Amino acid sequence: MSEAGEMKLTAATKVQNQISGHVSMSPSLDFSASPIKGLGLMVSFRNTNRFANDENWLTLGNTEQDSIHYSGNRFEFGAGYYMPFGRVGQFEIYAGGGFGSINRDNLKAIDGNFRANYNRIFIQPTCGAKIKDIVEIAGGMRFSYQHFTDFSSTDPNMEENLSGSGVRIQGSSFVFWEPFIDFSVGGKYAKFNLQTGAGVNMATSEHLNNPSPFYMSLGVTFNLAPRFRTGSSSAKTAH
Repeated sequence: MSEAGEMKLTAATKVQNQISGHVSMSPSLDFSASPIKGLGLMVSFRNTNRFANDENWLTLGNTEQDSIHYSGNRFEFGAGYYMPFGRVGQFEIYAGGGFGSINRDNLKAIDGNFRANYNRIFIQPTCGAKIKDIVEIAGGMRFSYQHFTDFSSTDPNMEENLSGSGVRIQGSSFVFWEPFIDFSVGGKYAKFNLQTGAGVNMATSEHLNNPSPFYMSLGVTFNLAPRFRTGSSSAKTAH
């Protein structure tokens, strides 16, 4: 964000080809707007649609535990402060919250299936640069606090087994560190978007430790701003 009245929409997807051989897409939508200068509002949607081969998940060599499907949705809302600086610099910090669900379906056996809902809050500082509304690059990190509310499973012992320490998932909370780099290039109204990052569980629980925490998403960012109508540059708008 650079000025009041600006709006952005990013539609993206993560292409996830896991070792089980399935190719899946996990789409996302991010919308942000600035009603007054310095204030940004955001809303986002994330979908999880991932296949994984977890044959060693419960017991070593248990071949009935592969081809597992993870699914779920997450909605988040937030508000923050943005500040252009220098000729091309951009700084912003957002905070907010959301809710979501995560499901685990074993495609070869019923043991290991579970459903869980959660709430979360986050804070996200970001710093980057915008060059003539053609190139945008930013890096930042998100710290999120996630609390699980509802949990159900076909296995009555699953809730304790997932934690790796006998802790019940329902009612427990976890902290995540999520660094990222975001890159956009194109015209002022639409840009190709690439984001790469990681999600690291900072708790001791094993059930949220992704063996491959890194991700990459590809998409398109659409941008509308008053400066596009007046022809003023982002540098002039910032000052």
